[in-house]
This record gives sequence, structure tokens and C-alpha cells, in this order.
Amino acid sequence: MNKDPFREETLDIKKLIFKYVRFWYWFVISVTVALTIAYFFNKFSETVYRTQATILIRDDRKGGFRPGQIMGELDLFYQRNNIFNEMSVLKSYSMVDSALRKMDVEVSYYNIGRLVGEIRTTEIYQYTPFLVDWDRTSGIPYGKPFHVKILSENSFEIKLTDDARFFFRNDSEPVTLSFGDIFSESGYKVRLQKNTNFTPQSHIGREYLFVINNIGSLTGQYLSGLTIAPLNDEVSIVQLAFEATHPERAIDFLNTLTQVYVQQSLYEKNEIAENTILFIDKQIDVISDSLVLAESSLEDFRQRNQLMEIGAASTQFYGELQQLDNQRAIENLKRQYYDYLLEYIREKKDFREIFSPSALGIQDGMLHNLIMEISNLYTERAQLAELGTRENPNIQNINRQIDLSLRALEENLNSIKNASDILMADLDRRIAKVEERVGELPGTAREFIGIERRFNLSNATYNYLLEKRAEAGIAMASNVPDHKIVDQARFTSIVAPKERRNYTFALVAGLVIPLAFILLRDFFDTRIQDKKEVSDVVDFPILGVIPHNKFAAKHEALNLVVFEENKSPVTEAFRAMRTNLQYFATQSANKVISISSTRSQEGKTFTAINLASVIALSEKKTLLIGADLRKPRIFNDFQIDQIPGLANYLSGKNTMEEIIQKVNHSPFLDVITAGPVPPNPSELLESEKMLELLDKLRSKYDYLIIDTPPIGIVPDGIPLIKYSDVVVFIVRQKFSDKSSLDFLNEFAEKIDAKNICIEINDVKLSKTGYGYGYGYGYGYGYGYGYEDNPANKGNAFTKWFNIVNDTFSRKS
Repeated sequence: MNKDPFREETLDIKKLIFKYVRFWYWFVISVTVALTIAYFFNKFSETVYRTQATILIRDDRKGGFRPGQIMGELDLFYQRNNIFNEMSVLKSYSMVDSALRKMDVEVSYYNIGRLVGEIRTTEIYQYTPFLVDWDRTSGIPYGKPFHVKILSENSFEIKLTDDARFFFRNDSEPVTLSFGDIFSESGYKVRLQKNTNFTPQSHIGREYLFVINNIGSLTGQYLSGLTIAPLNDEVSIVQLAFEATHPERAIDFLNTLTQVYVQQSLYEKNEIAENTILFIDKQIDVISDSLVLAESSLEDFRQRNQLMEIGAASTQFYGELQQLDNQRAIENLKRQYYDYLLEYIREKKDFREIFSPSALGIQDGMLHNLIMEISNLYTERAQLAELGTRENPNIQNINRQIDLSLRALEENLNSIKNASDILMADLDRRIAKVEERVGELPGTAREFIGIERRFNLSNATYNYLLEKRAEAGIAMASNVPDHKIVDQARFTSIVAPKERRNYTFALVAGLVIPLAFILLRDFFDTRIQDKKEVSDVVDFPILGVIPHNKFAAKHEALNLVVFEENKSPVTEAFRAMRTNLQYFATQSANKVISISSTRSQEGKTFTAINLASVIALSEKKTLLIGADLRKPRIFNDFQIDQIPGLANYLSGKNTMEEIIQKVNHSPFLDVITAGPVPPNPSELLESEKMLELLDKLRSKYDYLIIDTPPIGIVPDGIPLIKYSDVVVFIVRQKFSDKSSLDFLNEFAEKIDAKNICIEINDVKLSKTGYGYGYGYGYGYGYGYGYEDNPANKGNAFTKWFNIVNDTFSRKS
């Protein structure tokens, strides 16, 4: 009958601990190996250092003071940006490339040392014993390692290899040169010069490695090691971190990168200011010639006519004309700026170079906003272009925004020019009216007014331009970087190898790997391991537990332990079973006991022989019947004749008295062997003659011990089991499958057997210091037998697992 599936199971912690502690040597070996691997990994791994710097970025969304704010209208070159755009600029390819070109990283130098037969390289930065120069017009040996050994103060050996950078092989002869000589090989030309820090005591005899780097490839490597992130959401401070194999190189890179970034923002602002001054200078050059001619004409007129003053009417007309001419000149200068913008639109020039219209006194808010918007879009597109291709959806979206903004700007400029045309026409009309009135003056006064008018117009325009140029110059001089370096780069931590973490991981792995192996072995191991696994599945009483004993494996009479080792623990275990049998079938004076199992090699015959022997020692008349007709065995253990046996009697060839044999070991023990292997063992055991024989023998003996065939393989023994008073099923530790217990439950329900009990065989009692084992083989032959060796069944994985598991079990 089955156990209650809902019964709560308790965890035996003590048993669990002892179960795994016995494999302590596996844990020791695993932890030792793991820690050794961690040690060498930490020792041979290249050290990676982490450096950090912080920079303050002007973020318009955060508010606050911005440079040039106190200059009011002179803050002509202010550009809006935000922290996220600037972070992209900081990590752009062009920014990193500019920083690297300012550093001395075109050549990487390494000091060579040998450890455990392997070349070990350590990076040298700045403090190198020599400097490398190469011919840039010929082939450049990018990424190829040059091996150098300094022989003396003036000479060295050098060699070029095509191997990987850090695995140098002596596959060619080195060349001996003096410092300053040119080394030429494979079309490459390099020259080594002694550095200022070269010292003979420190550098002679040492070996070095240098590699010429491609700045383009190096930029990608530096970008991969650079990370940029905001310090927090409340401030516009970003933190830059860079990881490299040399801390000083990492610090120099971050410092150079932040300096280049800060200076670039100032450079962009100054560039716009320079464009403003350049535009004004061109206008000044044009007006300067007109001013010189007008001044010369006025002076000649005065000297020729000896005229210093004009009349009151002339003075009035002159003042009106001068005022109108000044307005017309300023408006004409603005129109030139409008044409300047339209030319940029038509030729699709970069609007980042456009200066603010307020530099020329144009106070049109819409025009100013459109120019700033387009300039920002051009800046954002340039930043994205450095990080991707033109097919980037973001770039295409910005292009559409630029096109829309340019059309809006063009429409705005056309509207402004139309308004300017109206203003210019009104000024021309007003000037014409005044000129009509001037025409009524005398000729000398009229001519003087015209000459002085041209002079004052040029002079006023010239002074206006000088004033605006001065304002642009002041704005340029007041420009300061938008961003500020808060913290210079500094070393913060070692990224790799993390020794403590590696050792911790190794320790954990060293404990987990063997534990996982044992757990997996136990999970996939379906064999019965202990008594509790039996009692949890079946309700049948456990008659006895037979310990393992190494003595049995060293003797030929393996199964006769009771007679050969009368004081052994195995014999004592069988005595305990003999005692327990008194409580089964108490109503029967003469007991019939069947010994069976679900498969071979579980110790069925071993139990039958020794149980019969131990009962005989108590001076009870005992008969051992070998009913396993497919594989006769008992005669060999007792050294008696196989024939005649049970098969001879059942087939009618011999009588009952002829098949009963005496043994030399005890006068109370008789044996009936199985006899020759019959062609129909099942039919013989199920016959009425077999039951009649048992009835006759029962009246003559106190105990009948029947060694039946394994019921899990053949059904031959079922009639004998039904007839028996007590049925003992054998399960063998670490051999019998757990499914055999379910089979026993089903089998017992079907045949309604009486007094079923369990014997657990070959139990290894490791804590007691002794054990017992029997090493007999169990196989069937003669063409009628059955074979059930698990090591020979299943696929390759099953066979491999069984072999490993058996080995593991023997070690335990």
C-alpha cells in the first residue's frame, strides 16, 4: 500500500550535513584549485585603473548666471544649449580625436619582463628611455610591435615582428644600431633617440617594446573606455570617467579632453565675433574711399572759393539733408546685412558663422530668434553627424527643421526688405523735396551744400561702423568659456583585477561546484540510499539491515558468511533477522519463508543461504530450496552436487528423498538444489506437484527457506510467494532502484501476499569503522536466463554515469 502523499516531511539537518561532509576532500580539492586559478588570474591580468573628472556645463534649463549677461546688448554671440547635447559633444569622435592629437600617445611604450616563461609587458608613459620617430611619407607600421634591447649607452638591438603585440617570438635576428640611426625593414623606417631621462644604470640590458598607433583607431579605443553621466538631476555638472592600463595616461587624457572642450566653446563664440568684425571691416573699407574723396573735394572747394560759412537758409537745408542721408545710410547698411543673409540661404552656407543682427542695430525679435534657431540646428546636426551617418533619422529630422526654418527666414527677410524699400522710397522722396529747395539757392551755396553733404554722409557712416566695430571688439574681449572644469582628473580606483571579488568568487565556486555535482548526482541517482527512503514509500516492516563487509570479497565461499565468520557483524545482523522472524506468522508451527527481489544482484541468494544457515545454528531443522530454476547457484556455494535437484523432481525423474542433500556445515541444514536448467521453469513451479512437495517438506522441517527467482524480471516465483507464510523482499543500498519500491506496493496489492517484509542489504556503515560486502556475480545463461546488469544497459551517457557513480560510491 502507498504512503499518504500529503504527509508532511521533515528535514533532517544532521543527516544532511553528514551526508555531504563525507565528501570533504572534494570540497578541499575544488576550493584549492579555484583559489589557485584566482591567484594566477590576479597576478597575470593587466591592471586597469579608473580616473574621474567633473565639469560644469551651462544648462539653460537650470537657469542661473551666464557669461556676458551684464553686457546687455553686447552679449551678441550667446548660444543656447543643454546638458544632454553637451554630453554628446564631450563624447564625440572629433572631440576625443582633438584631445589625443594634443597628447603624446602616437607611440605606446612597454617594459618587458618574463614570468613563468611568458613575456609580460608593463606600459610606460612619458618616462621612456628613448623616443621614436618614423618616416611618415613611406609605409607606417601601425600596430606592429618593435622589440628593443638596450646594449650600451649608445647602441641597441631592434627587431620588427608580425606577431600579436604581447606575444613576441624570436623568429628573426635583431639588428644592432646606434641611437640616431635609421632602422629600415619591410618598407618601414624608424629612428630611436635617447630621451633626457636615459640613465645607463637603469636602462642598459633592459628590453622594451613600442607600438606606433593609428590615431583614428586609438580614438575608437578611448571612446570605448570613456563614460559621461550627469552628477544628479539637480545640477548641470557631469562626471567623466575613463579606464586605462596606466593611471597617468588616463589622467592626462581626461584633463586634455576637458580643456579642449572648454576652449572649443570659447573658440566658437570668438569665431562669430570675428565674422562680425570682418563684415564691418569690409564696409569700412568701402566707405573709407568715399570719405577720403569727399573730404578732398570739400577742402578744394573751400580753398578755391575762399568760403568758410554759408547762409542761414543754406544751413537749414543742409541740416535736413544730413539727417535724411544718415537715416538712408544706416538703412542701406541694414539692407546689405539682409542680402548677406539671403546669400547664405541661397548658397546653403553654415549658419553657425552668422553673427547676431543686433551687432548692426537691427532690433527685429523674429529675425534674431530665427537666426539663433537655425544656428542651433546646424550645431546639433554637426554633433549628430560625428556620432552617426547622414541616414540617421535624427539627422534627417533636423534637416527638415532647417529647411522649414530657412524658408521662414527667407520670407521674413523678404518682408523686412519690402518694408525697407518703402522706407528708402520715403527717404528718397523727402531728400528730393529738400534738394528742390536747395536748387533755389545761389550756385556757390548749392555746390557747397552738395560737397559737404557727401562728406558728412560718408563721415557719419564711417563713425557708425567704427562704433559697431568697437562694440563687437568689446563683446569678443568679454567672451569667457560657457563651461568650467570643477575637478581635475584624479585616480579613483582599480577596476580590474578585483582581487577580493575574484578570491570570493573562487571560494564560492570551489564550494558550489562539488556541491552542485553531488546534488546533481543525487538528483539523477534513482538508487535507494538509506532506510528512510524505503520506509517513506512502503508500509512493509523492515526485517533487518545487513551491513557491508569487505571479508566476503576476499574468499571463494562468498555467501557462507554465517559459517565462515560466525562473529562478524553480518552474522549478527542475520541473527537479529532470525529473532524478528518469530513475530511473523506466529500461528504456523513450521514456517515457509520465500526470499525474493525485483532484480538480480540484490543479494537474494546470499540472504537465503545465510538466513537458512543462522536458523540451522539455532538447532532448527531447516531446508534451503533453490527454486531459481533459470540460474542454479546454491550447489556451488555449499560444494554439493547440482543434480539431482528440484527440476529433476518436478519433471518426474527423481523422488523427494533423492533430491534432499546434506551439507557439512550443520546437521540441521539440508539443501535442495535447483538442478539442471529446464526449458519450462514457470510451468514446473506452478504445477500441483510443487505444492504437494512443499506440503510434504513442511511436515518434516521447522523452516523452509525458498530462494525464488526475481519477481521483477520473471513471474516464476509468484505461486511460491502466495504459498509462503513470510515473504522477504531484498533491496540493496546504492543498487536497487527506487521504482522497485513502487513495484512492491503494486505487486503486494495484486497477489494479496501475507507477511511481506523488507531486508536492506549491503549497507555501508561508515561511522562504525567496519562494513561488509559480498562480491558475487549474478548472471543467467544456458539460453534461458535473464541478464540485468545496469552498467550494460542504456545509452552512452547512462553507462558513463553508472561507472562514475559506482566509482564515487566506492570512494565514499
